[in-house]
Amino acid sequence: MDGVSLLNFIDAPCLVGDPEGRVVYVNPAFGQRFPQDGSPVEGVELVSLFEGGGREAILNAVAAVCSGGQTARFRLREGEDGFLGLCSPIEAPGSGSDRVGVVILLVDEPVMDAKLQAVQREIEEPLDEGIAALEQLIDQTGGRRSDTFRGAVERGLAALTRAKKWNDELHAALAGRSGNAERDARLDPVRLVREVSGRVGEAARANGMPLDLLVPAQLPAARGDADVLEAALVRLIRLRLATGEPDTPLTLAARLMGAGTRPAVLITLVDHPRGAEDEADEREPKSLLDAVSPYGGRVHSVRIPKTGRATAVRLPLAEG
Repeated sequence: MDGVSLLNFIDAPCLVGDPEGRVVYVNPAFGQRFPQDGSPVEGVELVSLFEGGGREAILNAVAAVCSGGQTARFRLREGEDGFLGLCSPIEAPGSGSDRVGVVILLVDEPVMDAKLQAVQREIEEPLDEGIAALEQLIDQTGGRRSDTFRGAVERGLAALTRAKKWNDELHAALAGRSGNAERDARLDPVRLVREVSGRVGEAARANGMPLDLLVPAQLPAARGDADVLEAALVRLIRLRLATGEPDTPLTLAARLMGAGTRPAVLITLVDHPRGAEDEADEREPKSLLDAVSPYGGRVHSVRIPKTGRATAVRLPLAEG
């Protein structure tokens, strides 16, 4: 195809696809950054060259370009590497069908953005822990007998709440959200729970509370911010590890629920604490609720006497 020789000299990964989403061409830079198994890639589906959330990003971009004819910008993460993507239509006037394919260019995401995102996630965890601790403290020590002390705690809680607000603003700015971001945000539930398990699995084993993972090979995409929900689930599991007893089993599961008009993905953390007769702590999953509620998700936490405790996150399926 015309222009392929020029694409060979571009240092950034570049690939060309037809309107059906099949690979027509990849440049040498793509082969270096996204090595395949050695088999030819021409004719295979574009999404098959990527993993997890990368597939969703490519699929959405190609669909947007082929349906609307406008250039689409997106973010893509593959392993430890982050990319900013540009997907543009290829047009051939007079061919009978003006739009004959797409060209996708991937450039490295600025390192500073990735570092800021990592720092923002690290800031979020102690903020949530501090707010939860003060909320518990003010419930247990407030009242008429300690007005001065209660006032100090309330001021501290207000300060942490303001800091969390600005941290949320930072997250929104780094994510480049627009007015429809909550509606359009998608995540891969299988990849999400595997990432969570990878982050906390070693700590769970070290605490004598191994984490079992029950997840199918594939689930449909759900609505939500993968980074925010992952951080919230990690915090919840770390809380379980800090307050649980050795030999307490933990299970993280994901499954598709509902076969009617409103199917959803259900992510559940189950543990079996001794003396589980107490009522569920409604404050415990607050960070989870904050993570999923903008996308229509729900959180429910229950204790079953002499059986255990479960925190369930219900995520609506993504459109399309």
